[in-house]
Amino acid sequence: MEKSIEQMWSNGFLKDESLLVPKINDLYNQKSQLLIEKFKRTYSIDNKSMIPLGLAFFAISAFYGYLLLGVYLMLLTLTMFFLNRKKLKELESISIGSSSYEYLLEYRQMIKKTVTFYTRLLGFGLPVMGMIGYYLYFKDTPKFQEFLGQDSGDKVLIVLGIGIMLAIIGVGAYKITTHFVYGRFVRKMEELIRDMKELREE
Repeated sequence: MEKSIEQMWSNGFLKDESLLVPKINDLYNQKSQLLIEKFKRTYSIDNKSMIPLGLAFFAISAFYGYLLLGVYLMLLTLTMFFLNRKKLKELESISIGSSSYEYLLEYRQMIKKTVTFYTRLLGFGLPVMGMIGYYLYFKDTPKFQEFLGQDSGDKVLIVLGIGIMLAIIGVGAYKITTHFVYGRFVRKMEELIRDMKELREE
């Protein structure tokens, strides 16, 4: 016989493997796409909630006589909505191409950049925006007049204290909500990346 049993077994195994590998790739492609689609859908729903939140800020503030503050808070919230929508479009621009592994790596990197961006924005921007909100709320009250009567050094300490407090609260709240809403997606993504990496190294 021209072919030994070992050769026939080897050839048969290679043929089966050649059929199995594309199926595994297709499976991971489908799992990757499904995971990312769920992530984007959750992100979109989360972002759309900013619109009624902004309207609620406006309505409540206006009801209690703080119309200007209500407009300010609503504009801030809507600004976050459009900023989030821009970030979502950046995520949607990532194409899966021929490798779901590279796709997930790129998506993970983009998510990390987005988290870093918002952490810095809340850490530095929220204190500034918060100070404006405090001014709009207290500007016509005796407490604001009392603040103006403080020494310059005391004013600086008060402003710095409020700013640091707002930064800690903002970043902390963002980290907690992000973990609560998106934590399971990130964990599943890491699992997929780890599994695919192991297959690529075998």
